[in-house]
Amino acid sequence: MKNINSSNFWYRIGVPTEFTWGYIGTFLFMLGSCIENSWFSAYLVDLGFSVSQAATIFSAFGIMVALGSWLSGICVEVWGAKKIMLIGLIAYLAFSIPFMLFALPSENYLAILLLYMGRGLGYPLFCYSFLVWLTIDVDVSIQGRATSYFWICYNLGFTIIGPVFAVQLIPFIGETAVIWVGIVLSIVGSLLALFLTKKKFIIKERNTTPLVEIKEGILIMFRRPRIGTAVIVKTINGLGTYGFVVVLPVFLINKGYSMAEWSTIWGATFISNQIFNVIFGYLGDKIGFRKTIQLFGGTLTGVATIAVYLVPQLFGYNYWLFFLAMCFWGAGLAGFVPMSPLVPLMAPDNKGAANSAVNFGSGLGNFVGPALVSLLVVFGTGAVMYTMAALYLISVILTAFLKTPDELHQPLKDEAA
Repeated sequence: MKNINSSNFWYRIGVPTEFTWGYIGTFLFMLGSCIENSWFSAYLVDLGFSVSQAATIFSAFGIMVALGSWLSGICVEVWGAKKIMLIGLIAYLAFSIPFMLFALPSENYLAILLLYMGRGLGYPLFCYSFLVWLTIDVDVSIQGRATSYFWICYNLGFTIIGPVFAVQLIPFIGETAVIWVGIVLSIVGSLLALFLTKKKFIIKERNTTPLVEIKEGILIMFRRPRIGTAVIVKTINGLGTYGFVVVLPVFLINKGYSMAEWSTIWGATFISNQIFNVIFGYLGDKIGFRKTIQLFGGTLTGVATIAVYLVPQLFGYNYWLFFLAMCFWGAGLAGFVPMSPLVPLMAPDNKGAANSAVNFGSGLGNFVGPALVSLLVVFGTGAVMYTMAALYLISVILTAFLKTPDELHQPLKDEAA
């Protein structure tokens, strides 16, 4: 365990101050790189694409998010956090600029699909590399809170300020100009994090090649089935975050809601989420990570997912009732926050591969959520929402198997089953 000053106020509340600019950079990068996320599916439908085509574009984006998320864990340990964060910025710009200059103006579906897909490498390589840095260098006694603050910054940009900021700007400068604003914000955030974070990442000497390390990031999910189970739970965690933005905007428009109302509610949902991120981060440190996920993650989120669908279905346009249902869902989602510190503790002898696995689960949610919409929306919005709710409830059962070696009273080794 690292020595920390327990009398320091910021450490007592779980804030590692040496990473302050990394938190700020995460906020700005997510604000910029995902500024279109909450309204882009409706925009694509307005351009003439179908809901299924829009969902396919989001799913393709999610494939690259999953790849970038998985690579971040191993690559950070091999090459260092700042290098991988810089690569994330370069990847994001390499795809975003042709996407804006060619794909969107031409309204070419294949170009939009491929270039938007490529943009998905950017934010996981940048932001999740910073998260991995936190799980490696922050004292275990405050990791639950330190990682919860990461998710607060992440969601402030992605799901709270981003949607509201974009919707307010669109009437004045238009959708494409808003995305350009996002690109600028991402550059600013990345430069702040890279140049003003003075904390040094120590690369440990390794006896294996980078290729072997990367391969281990895959194999650990199969050699240690509990890690593989954690990937499934983390994937389920992200279903609504990445699936709701595809299916709900069109569904709600048909119920009388405006895009401005949806974006405001979506932002408020994650204000609720951030409040409970801190609460559940604290509870995770006090009562245990796994117990917090079970009690306040899958169960609450699953029930709330059903409520989110039934309120517009049964009551039509009812802004405040739907608002409350979404905030209820956001609170439940926060119950999954302890996944980030829990999974590396399940493989303390190979934290890099474990981090890759949990980040891969985060990225897969970005793919599986829209993919479920693409597959099931032909059967109606209800089919999508009930399936997601069932999966959240299944995650409660799966979480019971997420035990550390100490809890299993066994030596560190690859599990036979």
